[in-house]
Amino acid sequence: MAAPATPGTADGAERLVIENAHIATVDAAGTEYAHGHLVVAGGRIEALGAGPAPEGLTGVTRRVDASGHLVTPGLVNTHHHFYQWITR
Repeated sequence: MAAPATPGTADGAERLVIENAHIATVDAAGTEYAHGHLVVAGGRIEALGAGPAPEGLTGVTRRVDASGHLVTPGLVNTHHHFYQWITR
């Protein structure tokens, strides 16, 4: 008996697609996309760019409409005040 198919990419990683976000890449060129997309698979950035995500992505397990939000891929905010954990 074959195992049931699981959502994900060819290598089994789940894929997250974030669309319609303002994306600040924080790269050396200061690249930003006003209405961009970000694709994450297996915990790694697979693609990012202007406009909607490419058509035909397989294994998409979650889509997020991030209209009105800022995405900073790869940037970890290490400036945190102890009391902020309770206000999340």
